[in-house]
Amino acid sequence: MEWLAAMAQGRSGWRPADWSGIPRRYAGRVRREYLGQRSFRTQPRNQRQPVVLADGAARRAYRHCASAGGNTGSRTFAGTVEVTPMYDSLCDIVHDQTFLKVSGLGEDFFLKLESLNPAGSIKLKTAAGLINDLQTRGLLGPDTILIESSSGNLGVALAMICAERAIPFTCVVDPNSSSHNIRMMRSYGAEVIQVEAPDANGGFLGTRIALIREILASDSRYVWLNQYENAANPRAHARTTARSISQHFGHVDYLFVGAGTTGTLMGCVQHFQRHHPSTRIIAVDSVGSVTFGTPASRRFIPGLGTSQHPPIFKADGIYALEMVPESRTVAMCRILARSKGLLVGGSTATVIAAVHAWRERIEPGSVVVALSPDWGERYLDTLYDDQWVEQRFGREVLSMTLADLPPSGAATSPGNVKTPPRASSLPQDECVSELSPQQQCSTLWLAAERLKQAAFHVVDGEVVARLLAADPLACINDVQAAYLAHEAGSTINPDSYFLRFPEAPANRIIALPASLSGEQAVSGIKWISSFPDNIETGLQRASAVLILNDPLTGYAFACLEASRISAMRTAASAVLGARWMNRHQRHVGRIAFIGAGFIARTILDMFVSDGWTMDAVSVFDQHESSALALVRYAASRHQLNSASSDLPACLQADVVVFATTASSPYVLEPVFQPGQLILNISLRDLGPEVIAQANNILDDVEHCLKAQTSPDLAVQQYQDRSFITGTLAQLMTGQVELRPDRASVFSPFGLGVLDLAVGQRVYCQAVAEGSALPVPKFFFESKRW
Repeated sequence: MEWLAAMAQGRSGWRPADWSGIPRRYAGRVRREYLGQRSFRTQPRNQRQPVVLADGAARRAYRHCASAGGNTGSRTFAGTVEVTPMYDSLCDIVHDQTFLKVSGLGEDFFLKLESLNPAGSIKLKTAAGLINDLQTRGLLGPDTILIESSSGNLGVALAMICAERAIPFTCVVDPNSSSHNIRMMRSYGAEVIQVEAPDANGGFLGTRIALIREILASDSRYVWLNQYENAANPRAHARTTARSISQHFGHVDYLFVGAGTTGTLMGCVQHFQRHHPSTRIIAVDSVGSVTFGTPASRRFIPGLGTSQHPPIFKADGIYALEMVPESRTVAMCRILARSKGLLVGGSTATVIAAVHAWRERIEPGSVVVALSPDWGERYLDTLYDDQWVEQRFGREVLSMTLADLPPSGAATSPGNVKTPPRASSLPQDECVSELSPQQQCSTLWLAAERLKQAAFHVVDGEVVARLLAADPLACINDVQAAYLAHEAGSTINPDSYFLRFPEAPANRIIALPASLSGEQAVSGIKWISSFPDNIETGLQRASAVLILNDPLTGYAFACLEASRISAMRTAASAVLGARWMNRHQRHVGRIAFIGAGFIARTILDMFVSDGWTMDAVSVFDQHESSALALVRYAASRHQLNSASSDLPACLQADVVVFATTASSPYVLEPVFQPGQLILNISLRDLGPEVIAQANNILDDVEHCLKAQTSPDLAVQQYQDRSFITGTLAQLMTGQVELRPDRASVFSPFGLGVLDLAVGQRVYCQAVAEGSALPVPKFFFESKRW
């Protein structure tokens, strides 16, 4: 079979030493091509040129070998065969039959090494497929400039091919792209443009795509390869990556594939569904990615994961989803380098971490294959840099071992979204209570999506409080994503509606309807009451419920106790505002709370959870008992130096938090100094003069300028809005700046979309863990006929 050793790789060179090994059906063709070399027989051996077999002959020979059970690898036969590969293009140098057996991480598996090509990653196939598709369709003209969005590896591959083919190329990247990849692209002559502002989900993909669309609209020379929608992306991997796996192994039980733009994943699904439907494909994604409908959160590692849903993605054919936290990716990178000699990239480490997480669920003797998209030398300044890792994931990640990486919980099957089972039908062995709250939310989001249509669910206050307390920083992520979505126009947030009582004007019940579009679309309404006299009887001032509605049918699917949700999203909004307005400095000399109720306590907790430190805490409340209660709480719960104080002293603190029930201003004189930060949570404590002389950041301008809020009173008095600096989302995206010679006031009116964002996550967690109470016949009759 030595004649196949050279032919199996496509275009290759071969000097046959023994013609007898060639099957009769190929002998004539091979002899003609081989002997067609000019004067070959008469040349001295050291001057003979290797024969180049045509692609068709090589492919037919390869298929013959595969069907005959022959060895398609390159091998010397009796010391007489010489293999000399010859290639016409960089794109042809693809080693599609290189697999490494990996042991010691659970069941043995085979790692398909995709980095052994000139581009250094699997993206060479994607790049070649996209460009060849444009050429085939005649879309490349003499003035064409190709443009694409990439976090790194695809950009490098495209830059390399475009340089070889003399095609101008522009790549749009983001702050997570490695400097190594950016330098490589520029070395190939590519133009690199880096965006800085995050998109509505806190990532950068939406911003990158928006910039490309602007460029396309302004210059007709640009042609967008569009890996996110172009069918040539998965098609390239169906005919190369997936086919080579099935040809090499014949049968595969488990195939682990990372999901970025999902081109490789979809290509594997297409091939295996058609040819080997019994293969179980495990999609691997990073926690924080929204590809599979899981909640968005900040990610640092480029490669896998997206902040926008890829249009080419389809869930059909995927057996299960494994979401891998980035800290686990980092740990796996370092473990593999030091124990296996494998210096892998972030995408590869994520996939291997998923295989390791499945070690207790893979049957002994199974054939397991995992794709290794990239190698690790491009991550030396990030994943393999101790300081970079410690700043983002904590010091403990640096010393993690395999023993610190527990097996995953239940699989999440995204292919069954259309036919959701009832919650009670979940097998007992799919319990995930041992997972962290973040892992539960991330890995079981899709399960909750399937379950939510089975019955109306009620989530009581105890469950809501427990889930919120387990991961308070997730609330900040929810609120940040909702603010960015609101700024991007991806929400509907009409005016609040007030039910007032003439005999008790301080009492009110407020309806906050809202709708959040995008990958986690939901509509709903928060119904919140505020009865200040409750305080005199020992009750909390406010109570609330949140109704969640399906945005497609309008049907309600859940009711949650929402006073805790309201408090947590208010606290998250306050601390998020403080983060950005204090320029991400998390230490202050003194923080003062004016108003010592539940909201103030929750804001204090959120500051501590977010890593803030403070030298002292001051508290003022008209009810001395409430002030002393918050003082004791700060000292006992958080070991803070705290004391009650009078109002003038509190107004001099570095950070002043207003969380009162005031209905009209009482701080009338501009007493605040430059650099002070005022969180105007209760909205009505400050007079117009105070507002007019400060930087003013609002959550939504039109909402805040209503209902006799402090900003509203300032507009009424001055008939001018020039004192408004902008919104928090505009501050986060760099559209506005704070003047250093002024105090800064953050006035969040409280958008309903914030409650939806937090409530949707809590609901999904509650359903996934079985703590939501199902009411199967809540809508007794929903059929029209």
